[in-house]
Order: sequence, then C-alpha cells, then structure tokens
Amino acid sequence: MQFKPRSEHTSLSVKRRRQRLARGRLTLVMGLFGVAFILLTFGYIAWEQRNRLIQRNEEDIASNAYFLADHTARLLEVTDLTLKQLAMQAEGADWDLIEASKPHWDNLKKAKETLPYFDNLWLNDSTGRLRLTTAQFPAPPSTVPDRDAFKAQIRPNQGLFVGEPIIGRVTKVPTFMISRRLNGPNNSFQGIIAATVALSYFETYWGKLRLPKGNRVTLLRATDGAVIAQLPLPPDGLSFAPIDKAALDQAIRQNRNAGIYRFRSMDEERTGAYRRVGNMPLYINVSIPDDAYWVPWTVQMKLYGAFALIALLALAALTSLASQQFREQAANEALLQKEVTLRTSELQAETAALEVLNRTGRALAAELDVDRLVENVVEAAVLLTGAQAGAYFSNRDDASGEDARTEDYGLYNSGGARTAFTKLPSDQICRAVFDQGRTIRFDDITKDPEFEAAVKDAHAPEGARVRSVMAVPIASRNGQTQGLLLFAHERAGAFTERAERLVTGLAAQAAIALENGRLYSEAQHEIEERKQAQNQQSFLIRELHHRVKNTLATVQAVVGATARSTSSIDDFYKAFVGRIVSLANTHSLLTEALWQTAPLRDILEKELKPYNDARGERITLRGPGVELPSEIAVPIGMAIHELTTNAAKYGALSVRNGKVSVTWDVHEGDDGKRLTMTWHERGGPAVSQPERQGFGSRLLHRVLTTQLNAKVDVDYDPAGLRVAIDAPLKATANLSPPI
Repeated sequence: MQFKPRSEHTSLSVKRRRQRLARGRLTLVMGLFGVAFILLTFGYIAWEQRNRLIQRNEEDIASNAYFLADHTARLLEVTDLTLKQLAMQAEGADWDLIEASKPHWDNLKKAKETLPYFDNLWLNDSTGRLRLTTAQFPAPPSTVPDRDAFKAQIRPNQGLFVGEPIIGRVTKVPTFMISRRLNGPNNSFQGIIAATVALSYFETYWGKLRLPKGNRVTLLRATDGAVIAQLPLPPDGLSFAPIDKAALDQAIRQNRNAGIYRFRSMDEERTGAYRRVGNMPLYINVSIPDDAYWVPWTVQMKLYGAFALIALLALAALTSLASQQFREQAANEALLQKEVTLRTSELQAETAALEVLNRTGRALAAELDVDRLVENVVEAAVLLTGAQAGAYFSNRDDASGEDARTEDYGLYNSGGARTAFTKLPSDQICRAVFDQGRTIRFDDITKDPEFEAAVKDAHAPEGARVRSVMAVPIASRNGQTQGLLLFAHERAGAFTERAERLVTGLAAQAAIALENGRLYSEAQHEIEERKQAQNQQSFLIRELHHRVKNTLATVQAVVGATARSTSSIDDFYKAFVGRIVSLANTHSLLTEALWQTAPLRDILEKELKPYNDARGERITLRGPGVELPSEIAVPIGMAIHELTTNAAKYGALSVRNGKVSVTWDVHEGDDGKRLTMTWHERGGPAVSQPERQGFGSRLLHRVLTTQLNAKVDVDYDPAGLRVAIDAPLKATANLSPPI
C-alpha cells in the first residue's frame, strides 16, 4: 500500500476543512440574509402603514373641517337673514312701545321656534339696556354695554358679528351672541338685535362625527384667535383649550381658505385642519394628536408581526441546523489557532528576551559610565519582567541607618517607581536581601506575615496597592552584594520563575560591568584630582610672583614718598612703619581670600578700631558688604591709612570728642559698578587748606585718580575734613607706579 506524504495529507485536510467552513459560512450568511429580509420587509410595511394612517387621519380631519365649516356658514346665513328681518321690524320704532308690545314678543318667539339652534333672541337699545327677549316677558332688567357683540355694532356697517362665549346674565348658561345693528334716523345707532346660541348645540352636533381618539373641534375668530365653541366642551363651558394663534396665522398667510398645519397645545403636539366659514373671519379647526395613529397601527402591526414571527422561527430552525456544523468547525479551527498563537507568542517572548539580553550585553560591554550602566540594566530588567516600576538600590557599607540603603537609580513609568516604592517598605526589603544575599519574590506582598503590616501602613486608602514584588541582588566577584534590582506590579503573581531566572542572569552581567565601571570612574576621578592640584599649584606660584613684584614696587614707592615728606630719621621711620603695617593688614585680608578679594569693612575696622571709644560711638561705619578686588584693595587700604593717620595727628581723632564717620555704597555707572565712599570728620580742630602737599594728599590725588580712574573730592571744611571717593570696582591701570 502506498502512503501519501505527511505534507500532502496535511494539505488535503486543510483544504477539506476550508471547504466545510466555506459551506457553513454560506449557509449562515443566507440565513442571516433571510432574517434581514423579513425584518426589513416588516419594517417597511410598518413604516408605510404608519404613513398611510397619518395621511388618512389628515384627510379625515380636512374633510370634517370642510363639512363643519359649510354647516356653520349655512347656520350663520340663516341667522343673518332672520336677524335682518327682525331688525327691519324694530328699526324706527319706539323702544317703550317695543318693550310693552306682546305681539312683538310673540313674533320673536315664532322666529326662535323656527330655528332650533337658537337659545334666545334679544333686543337692546343704544345704551345696552334689554328691551325685549324670548326668554321671558316682560324683559327682566339687564344690560350688555360690556359685551363685545354690542361694542362691535356701535361702528356702522359692521354687519353680522359673532361674539365671544359668555355666561348669560338672564339664562345663566354658556352661550355666545350673534348680533346685528339697528339703525335709526340718519343711520344713527339705535341698538342691536342678537341671537344667542347654546354651546351644547355644537357639542351635540359635532359629537356625531367619526374622529380618532383625542380629536378637538374648534370654532374661532381669526382676528384675535378667540374660541367661540369647542368639542369636547369644558366642564365650566368656557375654559377652552388654547389655540396656537401664531401657527394658525402662518398657515392662513399661506392659504387663506383651508389647509393643514402642526402646532403645540397644552404640552401636546397636534395636527390640525382649518377651513374658513364662508366669507366671515371665522374658521373651523379640527385637530388630533400626532400619535392618534398609534392604536390602529399597533393592532395592524400585531397581525403582521405574527406572520413575521412565524417566518423568522422557521428560518431560524433551518439556519440553526446549518450553523451547528459551522460552530463545531469554527471551534476546532479556533482551538487550533489558539494553540498556534500560544506557541507563536512563546517563541516571540523568548526571541524578545534574547534580543533584550543581547542588546544589554553589548551595552554593558561598551559602557564604563556607572549611571548609564545602571539605567541600561534597570530598563532591560523592566522589559524582561513586565514590571510597572523598577529601581536599583545600592548597598552603601560606608553609611549607617536608613542611609545604608539608598535608591540611586530608577526607571519611572506606569505611575512611576518613586510612587510605587513609597508604598513599599523598601528599606526592610533591601535589608533582607543584603543580609541573605539571595533573590526574594512575593506573589502578593500584602499577604506576607513579615511585610503585611508595613505595606498596609504605606498604602493610602484610595491608592492602588502594590502586590507583586521581586528583589534580585547584584554581587561582585568577591561575593559582596553591591546592590539590588527591585521591581513592583499592582497585579498579584506578575513575576514568574522565568522572569526571576532572566533577571538573575542579567544581574550577574551587571555586577561585572558595574565593578569595571566603578574602577574606571575612580581612576578618572583620581586623575582629575591630580590635574586640579597641579593647576592650583601653578596658579598660586604665578600669583605669588605677581604679588611679590607688586608689593616690592609698592614698598619702593612708599620709601621714596616717605623720604620726600619727612625731615628726620625718626619721622621717616614712624611714617614708613605705619604705612608698611597698613599694607600688611590689607595683604593679610587678601591672603585669607587666596589673593582674590578683601572686605572693605574689615579694612576700615583694622585702621579705625583702635581709636573707637568703649561705647563704640566715636567711629561710625555704614554701608553694604563690598568685596574689593586685590588690585583695588591695596590703594584703597593705603588711602584709608593716610586719612586715619592724618585724623589722629591733626584732625578729629586728635581730640577727645572728635568723631569720624565713613559711609559707602555701590551703584551702576557707565563703566560698570562703582564704589562711592565718604570720609567725614566732626568735633575736631578747625580745618584749613594745607600749605604744602604731603604723602596722603599725593596718594589721594595721584594714585587713586591715575591708577583706579577714581574721582576724589577733598573739602577742607573748618568744621571737619570731608573726603569723597568715587572709584570703579574694576582696576583700569597698573597698581605700582611711583608715588
């Protein structure tokens, strides 16, 4: 027997399965198509039947409006003719005679009996007083000057007028008046003749119409929208349902005689048909609710729905038999596809993990920066474990307490590792890993007896709980734990044994890379420290050479100037020593700041403090903190020494009550920041212009002005010497010219 190859068997099996699936899908599609066809047909019939019922209702109300308008027009024509005849009999007659005439009353009575819809006939004079009525004889006392049917007839040529519904003052029943004018001599207004029509007449007559449930028939005036009569009649006979006059007016503007329009009345949408009553400004309005078609439509749809349901059940039975096979085939295919997908996802996961490990291995091999190494390791570990947050904690043996475990690096995502680890007893977990030197993994740390209380205390009531936790140590070659990788996830059981194995292998690579990185970092740090020490030493040597040279030049200048301004060896010695001491004090301040700056206040205090009294009121120093550059501090210090020496010999400091105040400030000038300083003496001997220029004067005028580009103003006020110095805080010339 010859067997087909396995690949050929597989191909035929797949082909047959696809054919079965195709037939099952076709059967299902045809069944669904049949269901859709039945539903669409039923929906179309329902929609068409609804439209037909709505159209039929509109035709019915339009037909009824036409019939009622024609009936009302004929009723009013007969009424008008009757009133005209009766008016001819009453015009020109004396009202007192009419009021007392029984034959005239009999005539009115016969006219009323010929027209059954008349309630009563009324004759009123020009004042509105009732003179004669069919209700009773003689006429009871009554007036109608306030009725609109009376007011309308005061105007000539009014013709027939239909008044608003009223409650009769004599009959006490709901009615409305139809009036005509009675003319006297010269067409003067003599009064009115009116007929009242009981509203119950319209209720009886209109009630014979066949209209849908909720119909409403209304007789109204187009001029003001007043309702004359309405069916159904309200309980009090006059509280009619309102008419949407705006909608009716708009419809009348489009067609004056008849039409159909939609309006809203008493919170209900309605459809109305209006028809004009003859040539009068009266309209019959027949309206029904917009949903009046609903009841007959529901009855018809139940019948059609029964047929549609029978068809759907039969089709569903046929389709279910065909779809059963399709479901079985689909289930088998889904199971196979699920297995393939599972194997594929596992292969993809392993491939992705391998790519991450290879990429991280290359990065660790090529990187020596510790920060970058840790970032690469944490990032790779998060990808391998699927953690929501991950961080690296170092084991600092040189620290103690809580600082012994410090979070150095973290990969912050999905809410952030910092937020996640604030909800964890990180220090307790780190201590356990560092002490045991092994990996710790929790499927749900909130249920662990050792950490349960700490986790619950750390979590906010409304915050998401961290459940899965895994901590993997990173050990060096000598077995010492350098740090650990800590991962967190809100879902329980998020970290598997596979993830632990992958991160453990990654931690072994990271330990070697971190150790190499730290060695490289320490070597670079030591090299940098040596370079900085050599540079600092070279700078100090150069600065020392420069300062010694400048100092010697300054001493030489002081020697020459002192020799020229003294006449004996003792005077030369005292003056020279004082100036050298002042120069030394300034250099001491500069030395403390590594020859960079010297505080102005310290220079002043070193010179003037010996002359202050016990209460500290003789010397006044006031100004902000100012650091003088070394090039400016030396000449300023010497100038202050000369001013102090001069004040001690000849000025305010030479007497007991003399005082010296020094004020200074810093302001912005055209060439940058400038120092303004004022020396002011008070309470000393009278001051006068010196006969010759001494060392101090030459120092102030020559050195400060030429070397510092300063402005010096000396005021020999008899009350006390005043010296103002305005100097830039940046030297503009060499500081060691001869004095």
